[in-house]
Formats: sequence, C-alpha cells, structure tokens
Amino acid sequence: MTALRCTQKLLTAMKVAPSAPPAPGANRLGDWSLNLLHTRPKLVVAISEHDRLGLVLEAAPFATLPQRFIEALFVQLLAIGGPPDLAQRECEAMQPLTLTATTPYANRLSLQANLKDYAWLAELMWSERDQSLAEINARLADNLVSINGKLEFPWKFALHKLTAQYPAAMVTAPSKGAPRKLIDFDPATLIHKDA
Repeated sequence: MTALRCTQKLLTAMKVAPSAPPAPGANRLGDWSLNLLHTRPKLVVAISEHDRLGLVLEAAPFATLPQRFIEALFVQLLAIGGPPDLAQRECEAMQPLTLTATTPYANRLSLQANLKDYAWLAELMWSERDQSLAEINARLADNLVSINGKLEFPWKFALHKLTAQYPAAMVTAPSKGAPRKLIDFDPATLIHKDA
C-alpha cells in the first residue's frame, strides 16, 4: 500500500476527501507527493519520497488518475533503464494506492521544495517550450537534486533502489532525448565526458 500525498488543490479538483496515511508499503520508491499544475490541459506533477524521481501526467480524467499514475510510473521506470520485471514488481507493490493529504511527515519540507521546483520546470517546458510529457519526464529524471544530503540524479538513485546493485555499463539514463551510460559521466565533475 502506497500513499499518494496530494496537495489540497489536487484533492479539491479530484473531489475526494483524504484518507488516513497508510503504513509504509512494500514498494522500494516509497510514497509519492502530487500537485496540480494549472496548465492547458491541466497536469499533475509527482515526486517519490525516497529518490526524488519526478513524473508528470495529464490530470483529467481525475477519476482514473491513480491508475494512470501507475501506468505512467511503469513507463518512466522503463525509460530510465529499469528492468521490466522490476518495474512491474514496483508498480504491483504500490497497490492499492491511498489518496491522502500532504500533512506533516518525514522529509515533508524537502519533498515540497523539490515538488515546487519540478512543478516550475514542468510548467516551463510544457507551456513555453512545447515539449512532450515524455521529454519533461526525461528531464525531471535527469535533474540533479539533493538526496540524503548528497547531490544525485533521481534516475540513478531510483535504479539503485529497484535493483539494489547496478553495473554501470548496463544502466542508461535519458539525457537530451538519447540514452547515456553511467560510465559516460565523469563522477568528479558530473559532466558528460564528451561535453
């Protein structure tokens, strides 16, 4: 069981009352925080609790948002290089989803700051740069954030959580539309080696 911690703005748009937060689930990426973006069409931006993996999907129809969230997460996990069986296992371990409010919980302020950053980035890319949801999701996965006090790429941290180990030569990440291998990055500078 996984909590989708929705902002009041999103809960109001969905016309649902928040449930009590569930006990921690068996999924590896933890609970998710979601916010509504007032773009055209309206979008929802989500961020995972443990690894700050971002995800954007269309908000409507609100009745099917939880199921479409699971489907979008599966696609995102595959896009960042996750093995299909582990991506499927993660999505199944999240079920059933519980819609709850963004009430006080561990890491709340840090998550809300990242959620606000991702919302700004998604709105900018959607409205001003006319990019697709897949392009926005790739950019959010490749956005450098602070995770447990260290700068990390969310895709890398999420893959580590899913697999518990990952050979660098086999894991790829979306970057500017083309997958790149971890070994193509200089870890000392976090700059692509051919840049």
